[in-house]
Amino acid sequence: MADVHGSAEFSPCGLHRFRLDRWWSDEPRALVCMRNPSTAGANWTDPTICRLRALLQGRPGIGGFTVVNADDRIATDPRDLDVWLAAQDVVSLKAARQANLERIRALAAAATVRIAAWGNLLAPGLHADRVIAALSLNGAHPLQAFALTGDGAPIHPLARGRNRVPLGMPLVEWRACRTAVPATIDHQESTVR
Repeated sequence: MADVHGSAEFSPCGLHRFRLDRWWSDEPRALVCMRNPSTAGANWTDPTICRLRALLQGRPGIGGFTVVNADDRIATDPRDLDVWLAAQDVVSLKAARQANLERIRALAAAATVRIAAWGNLLAPGLHADRVIAALSLNGAHPLQAFALTGDGAPIHPLARGRNRVPLGMPLVEWRACRTAVPATIDHQESTVR
């Protein structure tokens, strides 16, 4: 097994993790978007990061992964993130989320594979739509998933029981890219009579 290297970027206060990277070769990294960051860092791992490595290492064309989250506030329990979000003023939260979306968009532009992996933790709505738009670059690129929940959400790497993703299972397309269909005008139909 190849040596795995790591890096992470945290806010100066240490309460937000902007990105986490693991890589084992010079091949491109997959971009994985989940909902809430853990305390894992450059040299500290957790079960989710270990499982991501197991799911991605050995796939042709993938030399590592970068993890981003729909919200960058560290919360090892998603319920803690919900409490924190509810306590934020609208203006501050909007600014923080906008900065995070810009970060996701920049990383998505450089990624060859974009994987959504938040399970049922990211509720449908405006914020989820904005995360999906940033991750897919407004639908220009497809979004992959390890598998889908019964509700059609992109499964989290630590899903248990019958939802556990077997190692080596191919990624599934969760959202197809939107291809622009050029408008055509039938000149005979458009002629004014």
